[in-house]
Amino acid sequence: MRRGVLRAASLAGALALAACAAPETAATAPVTPADLAARLPASAAGFQRGATLPLPQREQGREVAYATRGRVAAGAILELYRLAEGPVPPGAASPAAAMALAGLLDEALRAPGHRQQREVARLTLPLATEPRLACAETSGLYGRERVEGLLCAGGVGGGLLRLRVTMPQREPAPADPRAFATAILAALQAP
Repeated sequence: MRRGVLRAASLAGALALAACAAPETAATAPVTPADLAARLPASAAGFQRGATLPLPQREQGREVAYATRGRVAAGAILELYRLAEGPVPPGAASPAAAMALAGLLDEALRAPGHRQQREVARLTLPLATEPRLACAETSGLYGRERVEGLLCAGGVGGGLLRLRVTMPQREPAPADPRAFATAILAALQAP
């Protein structure tokens, strides 16, 4: 009899824990790249949203273009995608985020001959809170034009965000890529 009471109490305790965990699991369920792309704003830190295209080489991936007015000052490309291996933890610290940033850097540093870039700094964004994006700032040439850029990667919604901003190197700067990346991140993290 006592064993039956203990089993019932154990079962009741397990059910209570499961009930507490169920809402948390639902709240942290992975979000599709299409749903994340739908959260992106029409404008962010002076950049205007452009076309959204599928990323066929990335699982359920989406690519979203942004540019400053007239497309002459700065451009940005966002890639949102899932990994076949499973959900990516949020933020900048996961191995998947580090690999995504390394891939962005490799693409930038090994660009065709008329494009030459080098990494000049590493940082995480946002600056004032828990790091959500691992980033690298770049500097270089596109032909004769001096350019600077920001490359970022991080886990968002169970998938990955890769962000690439490129703009002419001028004083004053034509845009603030850090503010843009932070605004995009805030939009993606909104419920």
